[in-house]
Amino acid sequence: MQEELSEVYDFLAGPHRKRLEITRKENIIAELRSCLLPGAIRYDKDKVQSSPRDQLSETMAKIDELERQVEALKAERSALIIEVNNVIEKLENDIEKAVLTEWYINRTKPPRIASNIGYSERRMYHYKKEGVQHLAQILKDFSELQ
Repeated sequence: MQEELSEVYDFLAGPHRKRLEITRKENIIAELRSCLLPGAIRYDKDKVQSSPRDQLSETMAKIDELERQVEALKAERSALIIEVNNVIEKLENDIEKAVLTEWYINRTKPPRIASNIGYSERRMYHYKKEGVQHLAQILKDFSELQ
């Protein structure tokens, strides 16, 4: 049962992990772009070009490639959000649905979730745990049907 719960937690955390990967790549893009700014180029040093490489072109190509990767990751994240939402919607308990949606999709902080559902944080965590256990059963039943 613990392994099934671990798989459910991994499944639910998929959109967040994609968002972290997107953010990381966007930070790399921003850093590379900052290297292209006029202030990043120093003209006061005499340098002899030792290779026919064009650093500016290489940096631009890297930025372009990373931007394409970010767009693909955003599409993957959107698909994951839809998939996670569809699975959460299969839960019978509306409070569990609300808690899991706020927690895993909207990334709302626990005190806010508790306030939204009208229960204490402790009770909210109970509903989260119950929801994940119910999702494990739903996913198990679904995989057995296939």
